[in-house]
Amino acid sequence: MQLSVLQRCGAKPAQISRRGGVAPAPIRGQFVVKAQKDDFMATVKAVAKRVQGSLPIVGLVSRWAAPEGGFDEVAYPEFARAMIERVPVSYRIAQQDFEKLYGKPANSRWVMLVLWMATQGPGLVAPKDVISAARRLRITQDIEIEVERFETAKEVTLKKYNMINRPEGKLEDKLGLAVDALCTLCIGVKDGEPVPEAGAPLVREIVRGAFPDASEAQVAAAVANRTARAATY
Repeated sequence: MQLSVLQRCGAKPAQISRRGGVAPAPIRGQFVVKAQKDDFMATVKAVAKRVQGSLPIVGLVSRWAAPEGGFDEVAYPEFARAMIERVPVSYRIAQQDFEKLYGKPANSRWVMLVLWMATQGPGLVAPKDVISAARRLRITQDIEIEVERFETAKEVTLKKYNMINRPEGKLEDKLGLAVDALCTLCIGVKDGEPVPEAGAPLVREIVRGAFPDASEAQVAAAVANRTARAATY
């Protein structure tokens, strides 16, 4: 009888305790960030699962890679998960503002994809191939095929080296590639054109999230020197 009275008063079943009291309604804001993380990782895992079937190295990396050290190769899902767990609030704000400013091409999944390529590619995958991937993604919106292409190119290079003397990219090159990939994919500027003034601080904050060991001065230099890298691509 007591339950029916509460229900008539508008209380939802989930809010009614066994003793007949009304439990406090959950605060929606408390779950927004978690829901965003869960949705993002569900998409990333779905992409990885499809790619694993056709590219064995992705499956190996997904099982063995350690985002914070250990095995050198980090797969896209592991990279994305590590980013989500460690980035500061300033990165999340910059990412949201970046997407508001430049639209769908600046969404978090695509941003993390090119950041992953910039961290893992130098020394193994030609920078122009990463920029080409960013250019294609802006049109095709096909994350799966770009992950597969990148992993295939990386695997070809890795077969020429053992795990001791494999080529390593310089931090300066990785930062520059990250800036240029973001400009190509998200902003749509041509090779060699400077980072737009409105987007520059957002690009700096996003790149810092992917390269926490880089100093502010190094990241700022990567943004400022974009025009000098035109011949690279």
